[in-house]
Amino acid sequence: MIPGMLPAPLPLRRRFLWCVVAVLAVFGVLGLRLLYLQVLEGSRYRYLSENNRIRLERVLAPRGMILDRNGEILAEVRATFDALVIPAEMPRGERGRVYAHLAETLQMDPELIALVVEGPGPARWKPRILDRRLSRPEMARLEVHRLELPGVVVQATPVRFYPFADLLGSVLGYVGEISGDELRQPAYAEYEAGDAIGRTGLEWAWEGELRGEAGGQQVEVDVRGRKLQVLAERPARPGRNVVLTIDRRLQQAAAEALGPAAGAVAVVSVRSGDVLALVSRPSFDPNVLARGVTAEEWAALSADPLHPLQNRAMQGLYPPASTFKVVTALAGLAEGVVTPLTRVFCSGAYTFAGRPYRCWKKTGHGSVNLREALIQSCDVYFYQLGIDLGIDAIHRHSLALGLGKPTGLDMQGEKAGLVPSKEWKRRARGEPWYTGETLSVAIGQGYLLSTPLQIASLMAGVAHPDGVRMRSRIVSGTEDSQGRPILEAGRREAGRLEYRRAHLDLVRDALRGVVTSERGTGRRSEVTDFPVAGKTGTAQVVKLPAEAGLPQDLIPREHRDHAWFACYAPAHDPEIAVAVLVEHAGEGGGAVAAPVARKVVEAYRDLGSQRHAGAKAPGQEPRL
Repeated sequence: MIPGMLPAPLPLRRRFLWCVVAVLAVFGVLGLRLLYLQVLEGSRYRYLSENNRIRLERVLAPRGMILDRNGEILAEVRATFDALVIPAEMPRGERGRVYAHLAETLQMDPELIALVVEGPGPARWKPRILDRRLSRPEMARLEVHRLELPGVVVQATPVRFYPFADLLGSVLGYVGEISGDELRQPAYAEYEAGDAIGRTGLEWAWEGELRGEAGGQQVEVDVRGRKLQVLAERPARPGRNVVLTIDRRLQQAAAEALGPAAGAVAVVSVRSGDVLALVSRPSFDPNVLARGVTAEEWAALSADPLHPLQNRAMQGLYPPASTFKVVTALAGLAEGVVTPLTRVFCSGAYTFAGRPYRCWKKTGHGSVNLREALIQSCDVYFYQLGIDLGIDAIHRHSLALGLGKPTGLDMQGEKAGLVPSKEWKRRARGEPWYTGETLSVAIGQGYLLSTPLQIASLMAGVAHPDGVRMRSRIVSGTEDSQGRPILEAGRREAGRLEYRRAHLDLVRDALRGVVTSERGTGRRSEVTDFPVAGKTGTAQVVKLPAEAGLPQDLIPREHRDHAWFACYAPAHDPEIAVAVLVEHAGEGGGAVAAPVARKVVEAYRDLGSQRHAGAKAPGQEPRL
């Protein structure tokens, strides 16, 4: 108490004390709250603050190109623009308005937009795809209203583009968006939703090289999600280019030569095994699949009775018909069953076990030797030769000539074909081999199955000056995005023909006679200044008694014969081997397939094989 002053009244002192207590309590609460925010929850709120200002954006790697042997682009990427939403940047109180605005701008269902934003999916701070491949008007409307659409982002996205559409659809394959099931598998750990992945063909086989590696950016954004600056960046690594042995111009010419018919054309280099053209018709446009198809579109494509998704050139299995007589002839000579002078009389039929086996020429070929039998494609001669050889000798020589196994093409799905033997039939059918079945195999029918690529490779081996069979190759190497070579796919021998030179020369001479002889079955394949040697074939598909003797145009298409022609050219110094298969042509190989082969050889000749890129060096294949 101050001297001379009266003590404060007791009620006033109490009020003062209560005021002091109240002030201390308020500051105490504030202090505790500050302690809670700064110390106990400091890390969490610092993280939230930073992530409200900084956004991580994934930078997609451009997929590598696919080029033909001359550097022409067969597959590349082009930019499209997608609308994305980032749920964490879309204020909850404004979502209804944003949904309505977006629905009007993009012509979408507001409920679908709400499902994308609020439904299950990636973390809420990660972009989710709302709409793909925006049109220019849609992009313009989104940009104009960007301030009114928080959390909405327009992103450039690379999309696969195939400039030649269906010309190489079955070779290149296509890419598609990775599925949710795949994303859950460890093998696809580096992929994210929306990524493209190779589905078939070379796009699938070379996915690891073509894909590249995605990069990322750390960007600063304002409260409305607008990008202010890039704070840090890890550049994407573009995918590598894959260079093919295919020549696009020859591929185009072969496809045009085949026309609208279902079938295949395979063209290979005799010296290297490089595949120069691989046509399969009908085909499909991979651009359609790359942009994404509806379930109905996919069902229609996959259920098409002509199977456009199948690569007939390497997956189609057909009886090789009389093109196989080349194998039977070489086997007969090698085994000493026949000599060049051995003659067989053809009356138009061969009787075995009391059953007549017909020659294609009902009136018969008369007495013919091996060369004449090949030129005129006499079935009776080869029936007799097949019986003398036996199925296991035919089987052994077929394998030595590359049939019954893949040619080694670096693509998925190449078929091995089928070369029957006694052991195969016991294992596969549980039955013994009957000698009569050998007659069919000797002329390329029965259980025998081959792909057009195998028949082209067979011809290339027979034509090779040193009797070398080369492993097929369709990718010559890879290069980086600047065109610098990374990998060169080597050429490899698949084997050597263990036949005497005189025997090979006899068969080669006969194949030339098929084209030039008056009685040759392949005369319609001859090319001026570029001599052709080849063999025709007519593969019987099914033989119903009711259809016997009917004209082909009165027989259902699926019952009509296939037409074959296999050849190499030029005959004196072979460069290319060609196999043509026309499904259900209804006419013989000489009438239907040989003219197709002639156009292909003419196109090769006109492309100036030895005038472009320098003359052929010793030991090297010619370049187109």
